[in-house]
Amino acid sequence: MSTVGVRSDKGARTRAKLLKVATVRFVASGFQRTTMADIARDAGMTPSALYRYFPDKEAIYLAAVDQDAGSLIDLVRRTLFAGQETTVEGLLVRVLNELSQAVEAHPLAARSIRGVEALNPESIMALPRLGQLRQELTDLLELGQSIGLIRPDLPAKKLALGIETIVLYQLAYLASLRSGQVNVDGERWAALATMIDAALRPCHDQVGA
Repeated sequence: MSTVGVRSDKGARTRAKLLKVATVRFVASGFQRTTMADIARDAGMTPSALYRYFPDKEAIYLAAVDQDAGSLIDLVRRTLFAGQETTVEGLLVRVLNELSQAVEAHPLAARSIRGVEALNPESIMALPRLGQLRQELTDLLELGQSIGLIRPDLPAKKLALGIETIVLYQLAYLASLRSGQVNVDGERWAALATMIDAALRPCHDQVGA
């Protein structure tokens, strides 16, 4: 392996370590009370070394959220493309139930979803992994439109953004509750899935329903 490759691998490992340490610190202390010096100390390095990887606290926070949310996003992706559901409503119920059960295992993502931190919501919406999933959902909706499963008169990109918004707001509500206070398989999830299904269904299906 070349010297450049060794440095690259070491840098990637250091960055991963920093994000892990930062996640623990942000969950424990919150964004406002955490400093770059705190994270550097937890990681066993100097603040100047930390700044070589992240320009400021918001940058490392957003990177940590993106990483923490990555598992949730991968869960949605696996559910969407598993092919286990034959209806849009069934697929949405499955996605929502899977997410609601997993969100508690990702406390940093949960804090951001429910708006605990005083950060611009647009920064959260612009997370790379969330944007990638939104594009994949757009592509899936376009495929559904091409074969007559999804109404063709609305832009798939807007539909994907609308679905994402509804799911995130419901997850924010869920994340604001204490563990065990909400029945994740209850009527609220099913009602949301029914509404989205009705909005996506081709008009001729709605008339005949």
